[in-house]
Amino acid sequence: MPGLFAQPRFHVVAIAMLLASGCAFGPRALECSHRPYNEAVKQVTEEELLLNLVRLRYNDDFIHLDMSSVAAQYELDVAAEARPFFGFASSSGIGFFRSMVLPDVGVTTVNRPILTMVPLNDPATVRQLFQSGTSEDILLLAETSWPIATICRLYTESLNGVPNAPSASGPTRAFVPQFREFQRVVWLLQILQDRAELSLVRAERLTEIGSPLPAAGVTAQSQVEAAKNGYEYRERPDKTWVLVKRDRQLALVIKSEAVGSAEVQELCQLLNLRPGLLRYNVVVGRAEEASSCAAPPLSDTIYLLPRSTVQAMFYLSHGVVVPPEHLACGLVRATVEPDGQVFDWQEVTQGLFTVRSVKQHCRPEHAHVAVQYHGWWFYIDDRDQDSKMTFTLMMPLTRVDLIGARKGASPVLTLPVGK
Repeated sequence: MPGLFAQPRFHVVAIAMLLASGCAFGPRALECSHRPYNEAVKQVTEEELLLNLVRLRYNDDFIHLDMSSVAAQYELDVAAEARPFFGFASSSGIGFFRSMVLPDVGVTTVNRPILTMVPLNDPATVRQLFQSGTSEDILLLAETSWPIATICRLYTESLNGVPNAPSASGPTRAFVPQFREFQRVVWLLQILQDRAELSLVRAERLTEIGSPLPAAGVTAQSQVEAAKNGYEYRERPDKTWVLVKRDRQLALVIKSEAVGSAEVQELCQLLNLRPGLLRYNVVVGRAEEASSCAAPPLSDTIYLLPRSTVQAMFYLSHGVVVPPEHLACGLVRATVEPDGQVFDWQEVTQGLFTVRSVKQHCRPEHAHVAVQYHGWWFYIDDRDQDSKMTFTLMMPLTRVDLIGARKGASPVLTLPVGK
């Protein structure tokens, strides 16, 4: 009975095909999909940030599209059947029909990823992007291991009135910004930090609010209410109690052996600081304007004016090397020096961030991130460590503002991919 003998072979083939296809499911499905999805999301997120920086350099609008979720659905469909097959055979001159079983196995695998994308253009997100940094933001950056020069150049508008190209915090202006004195300041700060002679530290400060109260006037209920509003009652040496607010403050600390160094002396001169101190408080905001025309007195405080996320993005956008033909045709505004020469914005962003441009068909060689815009390739060179470091810092800081501002009010765009 040939049909019967064909059944074991049929079962073996079906099981083999099922096992071969099933290896991509279960735990193997995660192994085969996690890294490709990770790399794809990383690539599109980096390209989006670079594209937005290029758009800002051209005074074009920008938009963020957040990839909030990726749901990968896997399906395995196995169909097996035995089809009867009739054939004619002859033996010893006698012909006869015989029946056989033709195995048929079909295995179908389907991967249907569902991508959920949220356009981050709601009012809360826009407001967050334009909001200047707070003391908490500065503390966060100060406690990281990023170079102090990178943090100051990127997120600081001025230090004690020394400007860091304030006109670069928005659309390109026609006049040359002031920045050279600030770059000298951050260069000195970086030298001292590299020599471990200077550091930014977190300090706590207690500020008394109101007049002292007798011990009987401070009840358990009043202490609870004070804690709810971020205050607390503390006992003074004279046994009275006072309401205090605990603030975290940023301070610039200099080691005693470095106070007399040439770098510290020059830093104090540029920032109008009182020399010889080991500690200078750092306050977010502007110093009060002097009422007279006399030179302002020496200070023991550094007033730091921070940038918002959008201002930092505009500042970095000036690191985009614009093709000369785009400047010539007016596609990009040119900044002109007093002598009529076109100002090179690379003087402002040199050593911090540079986006190169080239006109060709294929993706530039050695490109870390690359996007096409107005027929040109704009890219960060993979060998440019300074630009890559700044770009890497900007990526999470931008997403902190974007995702932190989103409260679920934005419309959700869900795209099923494939079928």
